[in-house]
Amino acid sequence: MKNILLSFTIVFAIHTNAQRMNGEKLEFNYIQYPTLKLDLSWTYTPKVVQKNLASILEQEKAFVEKLERIHSEYQAEIERYENYSAAEKLISGKPIKPTLPEPIYTGEVLDEAVMANEYIHIDGFEKKMDNPDFTAAIFLNGFEYEGKFEKNKENAVFFYDIMYKNPVSVNVYDKDGKIHLNEVVDNTTHNMETPKKDSSAELKSYWKSNEQVVLQDLEKNSYKSALAYGADFINDALGYQEKSEQLRFNSAKGKKVAYPKLDQAIEIMRRALVNFGDGSNQNNLDRISEAVKIWEDALLKKNLKDKKALINKKVASGIYWNCVLAYSILNDFENAENHLIELKLYGRGASGTNAEKFMKKFQSRQRL
Repeated sequence: MKNILLSFTIVFAIHTNAQRMNGEKLEFNYIQYPTLKLDLSWTYTPKVVQKNLASILEQEKAFVEKLERIHSEYQAEIERYENYSAAEKLISGKPIKPTLPEPIYTGEVLDEAVMANEYIHIDGFEKKMDNPDFTAAIFLNGFEYEGKFEKNKENAVFFYDIMYKNPVSVNVYDKDGKIHLNEVVDNTTHNMETPKKDSSAELKSYWKSNEQVVLQDLEKNSYKSALAYGADFINDALGYQEKSEQLRFNSAKGKKVAYPKLDQAIEIMRRALVNFGDGSNQNNLDRISEAVKIWEDALLKKNLKDKKALINKKVASGIYWNCVLAYSILNDFENAENHLIELKLYGRGASGTNAEKFMKKFQSRQRL
């Protein structure tokens, strides 16, 4: 029994004394570069096109014409009646005023100019309505109601799952007609759940009374979402957006050891990232390079097989992570890739995948 306890104590001591990562989140304030670079001196005009507008207006026109036709026919009957003799009036009877058809809902009509000005903003570029250098346009195909499906949860509550779509695409073209961006950004079917009812009969009664209101509200909201999605897509592709996020960088800790150089690198990075901006400040770039030098010097001392080593596998993985992020920010993707390979070999969990996502994001938005 004493031998078992002694063995447990030794193993426990080894694990508690082993060095490990000590992550810290740093504030990173920067300008996110676009994926599609246009001349920053260019001006733009926003544009929204509701592609189903002509169809909606045509239906509205047809309804008005139908009302006018009914009214004209009734007026003609009244005039004929007034010209009848007394005997003829008695025989024919006075014309009955027709029952007019209920107004029909043909669809949401957008003020395209207002919507364009309200939704489309491209960070870093000046908006100009007359003779712009390029046009940023959102095209809306129109709301499509695809049906509903009754669902219930353990026969306790009943609701409809409403399926719909509102396809949206974007187009950016310059004053010479050259297309710089032409993408369908959403053509998927979305869903919305109705309020939950206690029975299927109650649900059906609710739908009978509220169908038109529900679908009209859904249509309005779907246009807002489509416009916001299209506008965000344009600004993400072209704009120079101010971003702020928390990035994890790793030092290390151990019960009986300290890592002053790794801690120093964290402080250097903190000062480099807090006002990084557009990446043009050489002092910030030099600070990041200084931190990377500390990390790469530490990696020269790694021992991945010895848990008690100062730079063991866990600590080294944390440093590889640091280097991937730092080199990505420096736009040095060759070195970022080299450290990513090591991180994937020795890191744990999703660290390699997350570091790769960060690297690819910056790789697709390289600074000029």
